[in-house]
Amino acid sequence: MTYTSNSNLIKQFVLQRKSRTIWIILLGMITNLITIIIPVSIGKYYQLVFNFKAYRMKFLGVVPSTIWDTVPKFLIVFLLLIGTRYFFYFLHEYYLRNEGEIFTKQVKDYLFNHQLQIHNSVYKEKGIGKYLLRYSGDINSLKNLYLKGTISAIVDVLMILFALYWLFVLNKKGAIAIIVLSLLFYLVIRFLNKKVELHSYQKRDKTSGQLSFVSRTLNSILGVILYNKQEIELKKYKKKSNAVMVAAFKFNKWSILNSGFVSFIQYAILCVVLYMFYLDIEEANVQNHGGELISFILLYITILPVIRRLFSLERVYKLGNISLKKLNNIIEIEVEKINIGKNLKVNNPRVVFENVKFDNFDSINFNSKKMTFNTLLLPKGVDENNIISSISRLNDSYEGTIKINDVDIREFSSKSLRNVISFCTKEIPLVGRTVYEAITEYRSDKIKADVNNFFSEIQSVFGNISTLEIDDNIGENGSLLSIAQYEILCLVRGVLAGKKILIVGLFPILESHDSKLFLEVLKMHESTIIKLEHKQNHD
Repeated sequence: MTYTSNSNLIKQFVLQRKSRTIWIILLGMITNLITIIIPVSIGKYYQLVFNFKAYRMKFLGVVPSTIWDTVPKFLIVFLLLIGTRYFFYFLHEYYLRNEGEIFTKQVKDYLFNHQLQIHNSVYKEKGIGKYLLRYSGDINSLKNLYLKGTISAIVDVLMILFALYWLFVLNKKGAIAIIVLSLLFYLVIRFLNKKVELHSYQKRDKTSGQLSFVSRTLNSILGVILYNKQEIELKKYKKKSNAVMVAAFKFNKWSILNSGFVSFIQYAILCVVLYMFYLDIEEANVQNHGGELISFILLYITILPVIRRLFSLERVYKLGNISLKKLNNIIEIEVEKINIGKNLKVNNPRVVFENVKFDNFDSINFNSKKMTFNTLLLPKGVDENNIISSISRLNDSYEGTIKINDVDIREFSSKSLRNVISFCTKEIPLVGRTVYEAITEYRSDKIKADVNNFFSEIQSVFGNISTLEIDDNIGENGSLLSIAQYEILCLVRGVLAGKKILIVGLFPILESHDSKLFLEVLKMHESTIIKLEHKQNHD
């Protein structure tokens, strides 16, 4: 499933699953219709037991009297009604909640896929931590908006319309009182909802900032430890944590006032209705009104949860739309256009740098030989990242021209370039939990034995380094590895990619071990190898 940022995520999902949505609404309507019939049918019980003859209860005559003309028969029919309601309630809730899970899964999948394609510069500028909340709080709010604010809202509105019809049949004054009082109380609910929305924004912003701070700090934990900055970082965290707590307190206050007021107005309306019945029913005709009163009260009590949900809808919409806006903000971030350009296919590549210049540093002129080892000397101030980002088209802002077989790489699509070029460098973080996941993009057991043999062979070349097994856990971003082990994995990862161009960065530990052996490892796969060196080191 794909989404567009110019349209509501929920609307797109519903339109793509119209038949399932209609089916769920139909099940809800059947469930609610039976829910309304159950309390109304209690009037029949009062007719049978207390011989009530209320005029407004005559509509029960649409049901053949022979099936419930005695109390035992009535109880059997009543049990069938509640059993049938339970069956349809299960079906409705089962399909509804599963649809909610499908919706959140698809949104999460699409969101993650979109984030994988966002340009790297966006994460450098904004950080990563602030996006984590989107997968928890915002997704849950969006799920509530879909479940409670869309499908359930439609079913609830239909139920209220059915119920109001029966309430009018039973007692017009009572039904009108319910409608008028509900509209008046709704004005107060709107005021409370605005307060909830305001403090929800503040709470989310504070929480997002706290997550971003934690992410930045933990990613820099080594610096924190070595410079004894634990107390400084803890003070910063406590300041942010206190801000989150204060915002949460304010949000909780208005949220509780909101939800509590909904319960208050339901029973306040019931109190008014009971008083109206008291004034309306004279002692002489209590018998004629008793059945309708019981049915009216039971029906009103039955729809109380529905009224509560409808009164809470605006809050659901407010919170859901906040999350929807934040998710849309991510979806609207322009992704890297990796497929625009020519498709690069080359067997014997030659790489040329013509007057390539980064910032104010010296320009680079370089002409590689095909399918052999080459050394590219970097001017002072230029590092591996400059070369990596430019030749992979992460950054096209450099001066001059980089060519592959006499064609400017700006003419090729980023994706096809990256399919041809691999990188042996420590500058690119290791991805994965185990050695196997870190050194290969594949997860198939079919090639695992071959990868293990190759990895073991490389490790044997650098014999004095602690040996790793293919299934060893490397920690987050290789945190459990020694510097030498980390270098080996980065080296093997680049060579194993088996691409026609191999860009090799600096490996101080491995190269100091034996530079000739290091070179032999690089040549295990035939390719155009470009070894990056700093001029001062080379001199």
